[in-house]
Order: sequence, then C-alpha cells, then structure tokens
Amino acid sequence: MGYFMPHSSETKVEWDFYHRMHKKLDGPLTADKARFVNDEHERLGSLTADRTYSREQQDDTYTGHVWNDYVMITKYFYEPMKYAASYENQMNEVVEKAKDNIEFYSRYNNSFEQAKNKYIQDQYSGRKITVFYDGKPWELLFKYRFSDLLMMLLLLLGLVPIYANEKETRMDDLILSSRKGKGNMSLAKVISVLVYIVFLLLVFSSLNLLTFRTLYGLSGPGMPVYAIEAYQYTPFSLSIGSFYMLLCLVKMAGFVAIGLWLCLLSAWFQRALYPYMLGALLMVGGIYASGYLASVETGKTLWALLSPFTLLKGNELLMEMLGMNIGNMFVLRLTACLVMQFILSITLYFMIRWFSTSKKLSRRTMFPVKEGA
Repeated sequence: MGYFMPHSSETKVEWDFYHRMHKKLDGPLTADKARFVNDEHERLGSLTADRTYSREQQDDTYTGHVWNDYVMITKYFYEPMKYAASYENQMNEVVEKAKDNIEFYSRYNNSFEQAKNKYIQDQYSGRKITVFYDGKPWELLFKYRFSDLLMMLLLLLGLVPIYANEKETRMDDLILSSRKGKGNMSLAKVISVLVYIVFLLLVFSSLNLLTFRTLYGLSGPGMPVYAIEAYQYTPFSLSIGSFYMLLCLVKMAGFVAIGLWLCLLSAWFQRALYPYMLGALLMVGGIYASGYLASVETGKTLWALLSPFTLLKGNELLMEMLGMNIGNMFVLRLTACLVMQFILSITLYFMIRWFSTSKKLSRRTMFPVKEGA
C-alpha cells in the first residue's frame, strides 16, 4: 500500500482511523503522545512478529485487522514521530561535524570549504521539531508540476502574438508613428506580461492548494519545513506556509524570464508561426538543460543556471543545500540562478525593445511621415 491511500469504500475504515489519530496527536509534540505511539507500535509489532495473528475481522482493533493496524501506526505515526523526536540530535551532529571541518580546512587555507561549513553551522544550528503533523501532503504539493506545464502552454499561446500580430496587421507602423510610442508601448507590454504571469500563477497556485487540501488535507502550515523528512537538509528555516510562498515567488521569476524569451521571439519575426515553433523548441531545450541542476560539472551547471526552467524546480533547489564555488565563496545555486535570470531578463527587455523597432526605422526614414499628415 502506498503512502497516499485512495479514497474508496474499501479504505473508509483506514481513513477514519487516520483522521481520528491525527485529531488526537496533532499539535505540540509531547512525551505522552510519543509514549502512546511507541507503546502501540511495540504492542502491535509483538502481535505480528510471529505471523500467527488472526486473518479474520476483529472487533478489538483499530481497522479490523491487527496487521493493518501495525502498518498504519508504523507508516503514518511511529516513523514520522521518531524522525521529529530525533531531528534535533541529528542536526547537532551535523553542526559539530561542520565545526570540525572549519578547523580542519583553516589549516590548509581552503576558503571555500571554510565558507561552506560556516554556512552549514549557521543554518542548521538550533533546529528542532516541536510539533507533529502529517507533512507528506505538503511534500506532494511542493513536487506537483502539471500546472506548470499548463502555464507554459498558456504563456506560449498568450505571449507569442503580442508583437507578431501587430506586424501582420501593420499596427506597429501606427504605434511607432507616435513620438513616445517606442518607449511607452515597450514598457506597457512588459508590464502586461508581468500582470498576465502573476495572474496565472495566483490562479494555479490557489487551485493547487485548494485541491490538495480537499484530497489529502493540509495541516500544520506553521510547522518548520524541515519537519518534512525529505526537506531535512533544506537551507531555509521557514514555516511550511512561507516555504510554499517562496516556491511560488521563485517560479514567478522563472516564468517572467520565459515570458520575456517568448516576447523576444515574437518581436524578432514577422509571422507568428516561427515564434510558436521556436518557443516550443525553447521549452524543450530549457527543460533539458535544467536537468543538470545538481551536476558536479561546471559547464553543465552553467547550462542549468542559464535556463529559466531551473527556477520552476524550486523544490529541488531548496530541498537540499545545493551550492557552488564562486570566487572561493559558497553561494547557493538558487541565489546564483536568480541573479543570472535577473541579468538575462534586463538584457531581454532591451533586446525586445530594439527588435520591435529597429526593422521599422529604415522604413520610416525612406518614407517619412509628413508634418500634420
């Protein structure tokens, strides 16, 4: 049985037990709660150890079967609570190891490793989990990407015509005939692209949140994100709710860069067909390049950082402490990618502005518009 049980008549008893136990155990992690779960785990473990338990329906069980009780207690309560209770000691060991590494590398003047271990010491010190909730639904939400694909398709359909259609209908001649049309229209279009992207991201992020809350329940938005075992080494000590908002902001930066690339293609060509084709190729190539996100090879890492699609994998960037050496300084790859995409976005804006007007300048010079015409 997978972690996420299907909602059906066959699993109704299991879901009732799951919700009943979480209602009892959710909240501050206390010694009484931990003792209860541990005692139940040991009791059910001893009943199932020799495999002589009854296979028939039993009234004195949680779900009707001893083995099913043992599996559910272990998977949904004992193992997550054991992780939460032992996390502080685990992080203390990591911090102590980082301190030893700082002392070791200082003897060899290795500035990068010193900076890296100092970062580990600063970020992982004082961490502990004092609450208990089910973090698996949040983890599934963080990894969900189907809505990103829908957003990319909507960006392709919505942004490619922004310049290409004007050229096909000769509307760009009218716009450029205005003294301030060049600058004002370029800025207005970029702002409209930003508004369009923010609107789509708000809609899809809200729908995702509502859907996962309805299907799986999303409890404990205030617990630290490292309460989810898959994010135990994340460099950010944020609450889960704040972490989700951070992921959305990182995605927004990626979608803005993608949108500007599509606008550049639209401004470059006279017909919309070519930007559509190249835009699809850009998406395929960008997604492929983002696969080198965790590569140890410098060249492949740079390709990943140059791809705006890397920012759509914010959960992978933030799940672990992914860093890189820049001038013997330890820099998170997320930070490096955001800076690089910001520089590229500014460059793309000026390229869009130039491509959307340069091809018309010669035409206006050859056929000037008369004063008062």
